[in-house]
Amino acid sequence: MKLSFHRLVQREVNDAVRWYGDRSDGLGEDFFVKLTTTLNAILANPDGHGFWLGSKTVRRAKLKRFPFAVLYEIRPGKVRVLCVRHDKRHPSYGMGR
Repeated sequence: MKLSFHRLVQREVNDAVRWYGDRSDGLGEDFFVKLTTTLNAILANPDGHGFWLGSKTVRRAKLKRFPFAVLYEIRPGKVRVLCVRHDKRHPSYGMGR
């Protein structure tokens, strides 16, 4: 199984890394490490996370320490990351991807 990403995910990650990096030295890198750990956990067990907002296809994996989550779908042969979203975003943010 492999990961694929919606085209806007890179911007979301870059924005979060930059924002945390501006707040404290090393915090942006820590965010990226926690994101990578979460993505690896998703690949190891794609069915291991609950569905998001009653969806039958979109799942949510929360990052440790940071108020962010990865929304993703399991598709044939891959896991499609739809967005990396802050918990305070509108609940439907990323669902239309």
